[in-house]
Amino acid sequence: MGFLSRSIRKLGPLGGYQFARQICRNQPRILMYHRFSDPPVKGWASPECFEQQVRHIRKRYNPYSLVGLMKYHREHGRMPSHAVVITVDDGYRDFYEYAFPILQRLGMPATLFATTGFIDRQLWLWPDKITWILGQLSHINQNLTIGPFTVNEGALNDESRNELWKRSIAYALSLPDEEKHEFISALADELGLIFPDGIPESFAPLSWDELKKMQEAGIEIGGHTVTHPSLGQVTESQARDEIFGCRDALNQHLGRQDRTFCYPNGQPSDFQYFLPELVREAGFLGAVTAFPDAQGISNRYLMRRHASGDNMFQFHKAVSGFELLGHCVKGDRKLGLGYSAT
Repeated sequence: MGFLSRSIRKLGPLGGYQFARQICRNQPRILMYHRFSDPPVKGWASPECFEQQVRHIRKRYNPYSLVGLMKYHREHGRMPSHAVVITVDDGYRDFYEYAFPILQRLGMPATLFATTGFIDRQLWLWPDKITWILGQLSHINQNLTIGPFTVNEGALNDESRNELWKRSIAYALSLPDEEKHEFISALADELGLIFPDGIPESFAPLSWDELKKMQEAGIEIGGHTVTHPSLGQVTESQARDEIFGCRDALNQHLGRQDRTFCYPNGQPSDFQYFLPELVREAGFLGAVTAFPDAQGISNRYLMRRHASGDNMFQFHKAVSGFELLGHCVKGDRKLGLGYSAT
């Protein structure tokens, strides 16, 4: 843990979180979730922890959906004070099972970003394929080489499996999108595995009917592309198809609505200069990344987000604005000037 995190952990409960909340009162924080589970899974949000966080936001902040935040800014020319947005990526069914009932019961808005090809069950998300591959194995029987990617023979435990997962994901993200899928298929072939015909239940998506029910209950359903590629590894034409195709599927199944967008993976390497304009052209009111820095929400087509889940220290650091302040103090800007237009 770095010096800044140690300082926040010590000072936060002693008034630091309240201080940060006041300093950042006009800088909305956008929280990012992915998966929900009961019993708890490391890195995912359990219902018990998520409800605790939702109640905290309800008590101390002004909750918005992301499109609600964009509309407030459009109507008032400024952001609301003490605004917090809960966002959830991808469209896994565990959101409907665990998180949505809590949000509905507590009257809490939120934004869910749906990968429309996943919702259609035309595909399962590519990182889940790597997770599935490694979950089938307790031992790598021989050294493997797929291009520059190598895997050594040996037993797999939780630690080594996690390290191999990280390496596999990082390598896949470095490839053009078509080559990424070829690599995943080759990895399965080399290990003697055949993917199931359908999406395994542990990776199951929401249905369009469930999305419609949640939309009618006040949950914004935003866009997250059709197939969840890194948009830093596709052509401009492919990016257009992913962004506009996602918009069209949402409109077809859920009706025309104001919506926002989320860049898949959303790290600095997942961007190209033309993406914000494509998202704007498609009619989305704003868009989010998957990392925080000092830019905050200054560019509405590249709004930064803060990770959240079962780690309550990370939650309080993010929601209070302490994490944002830390980035501002350091002058941390992870995307270059070519992305600065609002």
